[in-house]
Amino acid sequence: MNTYQALIIDDERLARITLSDILADYPAIKIIGEAESVADSVNLITRLNPDLLFLDIQLSDGTGFDLLNKINYSGNIIFITAYDEFAIRAFEVNAIHYLMKPVSHKQLGEAISRLERKDKEKEPAGITNYKYSDRLLLSCGNHLNFIKILSITKITAAGDYTVIHTVDGKEFIDSKTMTEWESRLPENHFLRINRSTIINFDAIEKTEQLSVNLVLITVKGISQPFRISRSYYKKIREKFS
Repeated sequence: MNTYQALIIDDERLARITLSDILADYPAIKIIGEAESVADSVNLITRLNPDLLFLDIQLSDGTGFDLLNKINYSGNIIFITAYDEFAIRAFEVNAIHYLMKPVSHKQLGEAISRLERKDKEKEPAGITNYKYSDRLLLSCGNHLNFIKILSITKITAAGDYTVIHTVDGKEFIDSKTMTEWESRLPENHFLRINRSTIINFDAIEKTEQLSVNLVLITVKGISQPFRISRSYYKKIREKFS
């Protein structure tokens, strides 16, 4: 079992005590320090190099995001806060979880389990390849939601982000690039059909070859067909053959 040296960063003393008491039931978590301000947190993180931060949004001299902007921290983060409007920003800094106060044993246990699963599944290079049965934590509006990989119909590029489209018509924003998605999704289920689109084979309804160099693909739940080149179409035919 992995153990994690953790800091509790919260401007409320009672909140720090309560969280510390709950974490006493989790032997994988070792609390090595506490802080209530950005300044104190910077010093502690620099000196102790923790594996995990239990981080509040509002601190006595700034925010948890102000703290992260001041340090080069590559460890794990679990946000515990009274503010629900910062979920997307938490997602953008790759937080393990975003918990609302008052946090319960069950919620905290789920967050720690997610942390342990993340480390267990981590490949030597630090990149996890997804299985078709896996679930992802993605942002939709101001909320974070679990979705199943198998429910994804397509992934499209959107500037510095990507948008994940699901069978129920929802859209989720993610910070991974198209190249990252292409390398991590199960290749027997997903294919990149152009620079800005990845599709799920199971969502393909039909293909129509308009010319030697142009093919249209119709995807479930999407009225507008996709135009793909002959080279990409060849890959699809190879997958289905």
